[in-house]
Amino acid sequence: MHIVIIDDHELVRDGIKNLVEQEFGWHVLFDVAAIEELPNVDVLADVDVAIIDISLQEASGFDVLNTVKTNYPDVRCLMVSMYEHVGYISKALELGADGYVTKTAATKELMCALNALENGDNYLSTDLSNKLAFGHNNAFSELTEREREVFLLLAKGLQPKRISSQLKTMPKTIMVHRTNIYHKLGVTSQFELLRIALNEGILSLDDFIHAPSA
Repeated sequence: MHIVIIDDHELVRDGIKNLVEQEFGWHVLFDVAAIEELPNVDVLADVDVAIIDISLQEASGFDVLNTVKTNYPDVRCLMVSMYEHVGYISKALELGADGYVTKTAATKELMCALNALENGDNYLSTDLSNKLAFGHNNAFSELTEREREVFLLLAKGLQPKRISSQLKTMPKTIMVHRTNIYHKLGVTSQFELLRIALNEGILSLDDFIHAPSA
């Protein structure tokens, strides 16, 4: 089995690489912080499994997943993330992820996930399966895809003008999204969005501290 690891934390990459090579005897072709660090995207044609973090500095792991699945549908993709929220799990599955494991999971669970993918099966741990089954009652699941993007940036403390620049849209449009988000989630401030994001595991304090300035 040939593996590529895409995660912007070198310590995480090293840990996964050691596990994959020592426990499975598989070969890690590349471990990189971003898909752009690969010699070229065509090397993915020789990959059996891509292990991808959702939260990357230069691009969304969802974008990477979409790129891999669109161009190399036979590559099995395992998402490894700190996020346990149903919105992220659902999004990953919609884009074709073959497995989803949180970074808080035990090493044994990562091994189970990789075994499943090797055998042609999909993998979602029991706790995440339950979260997915019941999470659609959560108001967050009512947000549109764009509203989820705006929600995340608002929760990180960015102001509408900065968000509009980042998402390449009009500030007025972001204000409308913000109003809709506040209404759907029953909040009245960005601080409350941050609280929800932290409570739901969508963001960690580390994400907030290192977020771009507003």
